Amino acid sequence: MRRDQAKDAQDLYDGRSSKYDDSHHPRLARHMAEMADLRPGEHVLDLACGTGLVSFPASTIVGADGSVVGVDISSGMLSQANSRLSKHDLHNVDFYQNSITDLDALEDVKGKQFDAIMCCSALVLLEDAAGALKHWTRYLKPGGRLVTDVTHPMNLAGGTALERVGRRLQRPVPYYREPFQTPEDLRSRMEAVGLRDVEITFLSIQDIPGTEELKDYIVPDFAQPKIQAEYDGADADQVFEEVIGGTAYKDLASPEDVREQAKALFREEWARIADSDGKVRVVDGLFVGKGWK
Repeated sequence: MRRDQAKDAQDLYDGRSSKYDDSHHPRLARHMAEMADLRPGEHVLDLACGTGLVSFPASTIVGADGSVVGVDISSGMLSQANSRLSKHDLHNVDFYQNSITDLDALEDVKGKQFDAIMCCSALVLLEDAAGALKHWTRYLKPGGRLVTDVTHPMNLAGGTALERVGRRLQRPVPYYREPFQTPEDLRSRMEAVGLRDVEITFLSIQDIPGTEELKDYIVPDFAQPKIQAEYDGADADQVFEEVIGGTAYKDLASPEDVREQAKALFREEWARIADSDGKVRVVDGLFVGKGWK
């Protein structure tokens, strides 16, 4: 059972657009813009730009001699971005509605190259992440850099288990986190498309009271992540009920017979992602990759 990936993204994010900025995403976007080492006069392509959380800080950095092009499939998210744009005297930002996996269809972008390409909080929404990275690299200038991220596989443990359930039942789940189990999985995919000197940084996602500085959110040791929450194996049914109501999992939530199958398989997958002591530990973190062409 397959569905249109672009439509899935629209459905997911149109509904979230009005409250998307009420989360960790604004801070994460600023951190990623900072990690891109943008400079005045540069030209930036912001993919899955959403409400403009990367685009706006990037536009400030590159200044009047630079530019930012934001691309997103969600009309709801772009409505928020354009509303913000209309309230600021910015002439170096343009937003377009288009699939980020088919930039050739966007006439104002086709054939251009950029100093930096950003994709924040979206790579795991793409079924063919490797193909997307290859496509995007064509739009990168020689010497330019690409910055993107993937969540730690245990950051959303319930979602990870449901993603596996969806694959087993051949029901669509619009997340593809499974290919990224380690930071090396992100590094290898970036290197495979010709990016060099790839750096992987482990960042904390949850707010740290009293600071929003990037340096305070860097987790120095991949092997010692911050634990956000801890569950027992017996908590499987509770977690299932907490997450199954989300839009992303609607094809597992109904009809009732599918829901019951999903719940049974969820128990199995929940046990598989548990540590040797039977605990399921939710990790606070994501991997940010930066590579040069």
